[in-house]
Amino acid sequence: MRILLLSDVHANLVALEAVLKSAKKLAYDKIFCAGDLVGYYPWPNEVVEWAKGSVDVCVMGNHDAVVAGLVDPATFSGPARAAISWTDRVLTDRNRRYLSSLPLKVEFEAFGKNALVHDTPLRPLSMEYVLSPFEAAEIFEKTDYGRVFYGHTHVPVVFEGSERGVVGLKPEGLFFLKSENRYLINPGSVGQPRDGVPKASFALWDLEEDALYFERVEFDVEKVIRELKAKGLPLELGYRLYEGY
Repeated sequence: MRILLLSDVHANLVALEAVLKSAKKLAYDKIFCAGDLVGYYPWPNEVVEWAKGSVDVCVMGNHDAVVAGLVDPATFSGPARAAISWTDRVLTDRNRRYLSSLPLKVEFEAFGKNALVHDTPLRPLSMEYVLSPFEAAEIFEKTDYGRVFYGHTHVPVVFEGSERGVVGLKPEGLFFLKSENRYLINPGSVGQPRDGVPKASFALWDLEEDALYFERVEFDVEKVIRELKAKGLPLELGYRLYEGY
């Protein structure tokens, strides 16, 4: 069994298609998504339609929660607020219902008890960022999950908890998990990378080998910018893709 791990697509259909094309070569059986299908970019309905037909397990992100009426868009920055307000206007009722139906957290068994969540399993939809070993350690201390798959930060990372403590690892290529340790795993963002690498990010979890494979994929940023301009959305959302921040 191989699971394709995605997060933070953010209505960026161009990046999503590039990721799926690359992932197809690796072969996968299921798709798990850690939320934020919409927001920022101009293909919300197309991305949600894809998710409904292709994603096996998906949780709700904070941008999804805005159009579901669960989060106040006033908490967002200017460009993000403008984009989610536009998304709220153009999203079909059917796709809004799908986003509203998404759970905040999903638990499942594989090498023990695991969780899929957008931000933190301690306080789902709190919009807290798990970016440091200190924040990861709190999750290890207060939960019994062996692996937590999450997103929200737009930064691919693996936090490994062992008897020696917690370390943050920058994942590249193949990464083997150890049965005696615990992990927080972020596949990075498909639609808006923020680690200084201007490429879409995804991961693949091979359950037979208990190994992760991380990959980065180029996509057509100019096409995204043209569509942002056509829809009257903030162009800075496109320009930032050149820098990966």
